[in-house]
Amino acid sequence: MANEFEQLSEAMSSVVEQAAGSVVLVNGRRRMPASGVAYKPNMILTADHVVEVDEDVQVFLPDGQEVIAQVAGRDASSDLALLRLEEEVLTPAQAASSDPKVGELVLALGRPGMSGVQASLGVISVVNGPARTRRGGMLEAFIRTDALPLPGFSGGALVNASGEVIGINTSGLAHGALLTIPMAQAAKIADTLAEHGSIRRAFL
Repeated sequence: MANEFEQLSEAMSSVVEQAAGSVVLVNGRRRMPASGVAYKPNMILTADHVVEVDEDVQVFLPDGQEVIAQVAGRDASSDLALLRLEEEVLTPAQAASSDPKVGELVLALGRPGMSGVQASLGVISVVNGPARTRRGGMLEAFIRTDALPLPGFSGGALVNASGEVIGINTSGLAHGALLTIPMAQAAKIADTLAEHGSIRRAFL
């Protein structure tokens, strides 16, 4: 009979396996690749700072298939970029059905290499906002965890115990520390980028 520790370990492994189908490799910069999360069957959310080109971004799907994406839009303030594929070949991530809570166990997922998805365990330590970022923009909300920000994890997913995506991870907003843009906010930004290619914000 499995003990509680074994049950927890098996549960976490199942969560990773479930969510991994929506986490892709994004090769859009000179140094190591980063990650992305399937938002629509033909759209990927990733971190803006890891995509240095606007056209012909190399993407590897969970099954190893290589596809080419174009940048549909960017938002430097939130460090989010939206990539568009010609074909609908993605399995969209399932957004979290409940709000994140401080103390909640989470997993940061990335796919920075062809060896498969990688995971880092953590606890939500802060749910806060609004806050000004080092890129000069304002985040309506953000999540901070103690999950280890492994190389290439920017653009990947933060998932809850049900395998649902809480948000998009990035190390580009807080001097290398891992922050997560909540999925509700990321989805609004993605929809605007899909339609207009950028976000217009009022300023004084």
